[in-house]
Amino acid sequence: MSSSYSGYGTSSLEQDAMEIDQLISYLINKENSEGVVLLGHSTGCQDIVHYMRTNAACSRAVRAAILQAPVSDREYRATLPETAAMIDLATSMIKEGLGSDLMPKEADPSPITAYRYNSLCAYMGDDDMFSSDLNEHQLRMRLGHMSSTPCQVIFSMDDEYVPEYVDKKALVERFCRAMGGAEKVEIEYGNHSLSNRVQEAVQAIIDFVKREGPKGWDDPWS
Repeated sequence: MSSSYSGYGTSSLEQDAMEIDQLISYLINKENSEGVVLLGHSTGCQDIVHYMRTNAACSRAVRAAILQAPVSDREYRATLPETAAMIDLATSMIKEGLGSDLMPKEADPSPITAYRYNSLCAYMGDDDMFSSDLNEHQLRMRLGHMSSTPCQVIFSMDDEYVPEYVDKKALVERFCRAMGGAEKVEIEYGNHSLSNRVQEAVQAIIDFVKREGPKGWDDPWS
């Protein structure tokens, strides 16, 4: 995807959703796929949630979804000293019609537009789906449509991008409830990328895909 790695700052959830739909279309029409399971990491979790809300042409081919490390960019960025001033700047740029212009380099290690900075860092921005201060109604409004799709939420209990004050166990429980009863997987001592708990995470994913994924596939684990 064009938003991969350092490309996230110049993309958007809308752009990512279009690219996901194009990929699924290719898998169905060119590879004869009977369905797909989407797995998103970090910002990719927002991509999946947004894509499933769009009711795009190929979204009905999604058999299940896995959200790995669904964390709040806003709450993490709020711990950085420059964030408040940069949100004000991004807001001003958007009001002036400069939302697609790049922010100063101090705003982010990667090039980032005013729109995307605001989306990630501002309260109730487009990307603000997983913040601990969202109330139950706000979470349902953002995540509730996922209840029609089997979902697994994999949460790293030592995620370095989740502030210390956040009750991680309570938060992931709220996510799953807002999504209509998603499967919860808590990875004890896991970091954001799960690089220190690979086997445990992969096994959870395999078990979920076997149970919820397309049944007519060539199962590589059988």
